[in-house]
Amino acid sequence: MKYTGILILIFLVGCNSAIKNEKAKVVIEEGAKTVISEDSQTNNQNLNTTTANESFENSNNEYWVGFFNPHSEINLQDKTISADDGLYWGRSNKISISIDKIIGDSLIGHSVVAGNHRPFYGRSFIKDNVKEYIVKEPGDDQYDGQFTFKITNNKLIGVWEAYKKIDIPKREYGLSKKTFKYDPNINLSRRGRYGDWNKFIDHGAQYEVFDKGTPDEEIYEWIKREYASSTEKIYEINASNTLLTKEVIENLTNSDLVVIRNTIYARHGYSFKNRPLRVFFDEQDWYIPVHADIKQEFTEIEKKNIQLLLKYEKNAKEYYDYFGRG
Repeated sequence: MKYTGILILIFLVGCNSAIKNEKAKVVIEEGAKTVISEDSQTNNQNLNTTTANESFENSNNEYWVGFFNPHSEINLQDKTISADDGLYWGRSNKISISIDKIIGDSLIGHSVVAGNHRPFYGRSFIKDNVKEYIVKEPGDDQYDGQFTFKITNNKLIGVWEAYKKIDIPKREYGLSKKTFKYDPNINLSRRGRYGDWNKFIDHGAQYEVFDKGTPDEEIYEWIKREYASSTEKIYEINASNTLLTKEVIENLTNSDLVVIRNTIYARHGYSFKNRPLRVFFDEQDWYIPVHADIKQEFTEIEKKNIQLLLKYEKNAKEYYDYFGRG
């Protein structure tokens, strides 16, 4: 009998992931937990009609929104995350860019991505008869860098390069203009899957035999791993427009409760630091990250539901039992 060794699930991850070094101490953000009320930030305005002599201050809830992708030059080997069916992150994050003010060829704005709200400033210049912009972040954050972009055919297209040596030092983007508007009636669409690759249980070795009973018989062994993930209930419960009761949520999994609660924050434009939550909400077409801190007041219904959901999250089961949830 021929044994070809052990096949263990290999996960390609970034440097801060708990999967790559499972013994490392990792702080896992569970999403926003506090209610914060502040004035909302200024937003951007269409630059296509702005000339070098014009001046404006933004007064609309418009943002350039899309994915902040690793540049094609970046080697992503050992930097992506792949865990279980449907759980994949290629290191892209949804970004919102706001042009807040233009005076002549100078501009001020800010970006919101991966839980970071960063201001930038810069100037426009003409290159090959096309207006382009170079704007710089302050440099006091390790993820600060420089944006170079142009606006053409209703797209903001460009490249970002980090000042410091970081995991993904160069990114590219093609953003579309979207208007942010809080809507308590927005529901999750079935796009992607929520699963937390930082939370899992191993079910032990699994075996499969190939060419059974022949001289070349091969036995493969792998570790079956189950990740904390949500159920269909997340699409049925809206915690922004309906006051929840314990009867509705008491049998939900922890992941169900986390997603339902954080969907409230997503509706308000919260930008998630927590990677699994960010990957999940980035796939929602309606989701626009506009705040690194919650700067919009929750409704009374939402405040009550957040407190109730947090209470049940503490003791909710994370995984299914073998013969169904207990």
